[in-house]
Amino acid sequence: MKSIIALMDYKAKFGSKHFDTPYRSGMDKDKLTHYFNELDFRVEYMYLNEINLSKDSYSGKDVIYTSSEDIGYKYKSYIEDIIFALELSGANIIPAYKHLRANNNKVFMELMREFEGLTNNISAQVFGSMKDLLMHLDKITYPIVFKTSEGASGTGVSLINTEKELIAKVKQINQRDYNKDLRDYGRSLKHKGYIRESLYRQKFILQEFIPDLQNDWKIYIFGEKLYVFKRPLLKGRGIKASGGGYDNYFYGLEAEVPDGLFDFAQEIYTKMNVPHISIDIVFDGREFYLIEFQSLYFGTAGIPYSEGYFTLKNKGWDFVNNKLEVEKVYADSIAQYLEKKHIKKTEHIYHS
Repeated sequence: MKSIIALMDYKAKFGSKHFDTPYRSGMDKDKLTHYFNELDFRVEYMYLNEINLSKDSYSGKDVIYTSSEDIGYKYKSYIEDIIFALELSGANIIPAYKHLRANNNKVFMELMREFEGLTNNISAQVFGSMKDLLMHLDKITYPIVFKTSEGASGTGVSLINTEKELIAKVKQINQRDYNKDLRDYGRSLKHKGYIRESLYRQKFILQEFIPDLQNDWKIYIFGEKLYVFKRPLLKGRGIKASGGGYDNYFYGLEAEVPDGLFDFAQEIYTKMNVPHISIDIVFDGREFYLIEFQSLYFGTAGIPYSEGYFTLKNKGWDFVNNKLEVEKVYADSIAQYLEKKHIKKTEHIYHS
C-alpha cells in the first residue's frame, strides 16, 4: 500500500468542504482515509507544527496539505513557510508550493497566468503601492476592474470608471499606521535625500473589463471529473457573479454551457499540472476568458449541489448522473494525479 502524508492545521482541519460538520471543520478525515484506502493509499495525518526537517527526511515523500483563510492570512503565511521548506527538502508537494502562493493571492495568481502561459486574451496589471500606480496612470484605460489581492466571494472587486475613482480606491483599501508614518516623515527631515515610504502599500490588480456580461461559469476539475455551475450577475451586485448565493446558481445540465467551454477549461487544467482546480470563466459570445483560478482550498459547493459531473469521452463530454462525496472526488483526483506522474517518471527513465 502506498503512503501519503496529509498536513493539517492546528485545529486538525484538512481541506475545504461545503456542508462540513462541525462548521468550517474541513473534510471528514475518516471518510478521506476510507476512500484513499480503497485506492490502495495509507494516509498519515500530521499537524503542520510536527514537521521537523532537522530530524526527519521527507525527500521523495508524497505530501498533501491544507491552506487557510484565517483573518489577516497570518496562519496561511506560516503554512507557506512549511510547505516551501518541504518542497526545497525534496518532498513531492501536491500541488506544488507556487499554487499555495497563488491561493487567495490574486497578484501572484495574475503573475502565474503570465509565466504559465494560461491565456493571453485578457490583460491585467499588478501594483504594490500608490507610487507604483502613479508611474503608469497614463497607460490605464477606463472602465477597468479593480481587485484587492486578498478576498473571496467577490469581496474587494469593483468597477472603476475614472482616474479619480481609482486613486480613491487605492487609498480606501489601505489601513495606515499613523505613528509609523510620522516616524518615517521624521527620517525625511533628519536625513537629506531620504525617500519616504509610500503611505499606500497594499497590493492590488487592475484587470481588463469585458462589457455586457450576464454571468460567469465556475468549473471544478478533479482528475477525470468536471463540475460546472452558472452564476448570474444578480441585481445590486454590479459586476460580481461570485458571492450571489448557491441557491441562485444553475448546476450541471442546467448550467447552459456554450460549446467549447469545457475544452477551454481542460486546456488550462492540463497546463497547470495539478490534481484539481477551480476556474472562473466568462464568455462574450466570441471568446472565453479566464478570470480567476485556484488550485487548492477552494469552495466545493458545486459538488453537493450537482446531480453529477461531466467526463471526457472519445465523442465529447458526457454527463454522469452520480452524486459523490467531496472526499471521494478529492481522493480520486490525487490518486489519478500520482499515477500519471509515476507513468511519466517511468517513461522518462525508460527513454533515458
